[in-house]
Amino acid sequence: MTEITIHLDNGLNSAENNPPGFSQWVGGNEHGDADGIKVDKEDIDVAYKLSSSIPFLQTWYYEYGWISGANINGPFVDGQLIKLVAIKK
Repeated sequence: MTEITIHLDNGLNSAENNPPGFSQWVGGNEHGDADGIKVDKEDIDVAYKLSSSIPFLQTWYYEYGWISGANINGPFVDGQLIKLVAIKK
């Protein structure tokens, strides 16, 4: 198992770009899972370490409660920048 670091950009969901803004949880099996990471609505470069063998990452976004979002499909490579999709209301 090779560990890599990817970078997550949630700029499309900032309060300015997608009012009121949306934080997201990326990775793990549910929001809050210790294997995942929270990406706040203003974050544009959050480093996230994971196994290179993970085929996809689940996401959840916060809108008065955590809601399942779009999966991010791999394969992932070390140093990759991933722009999280804009949440549609």
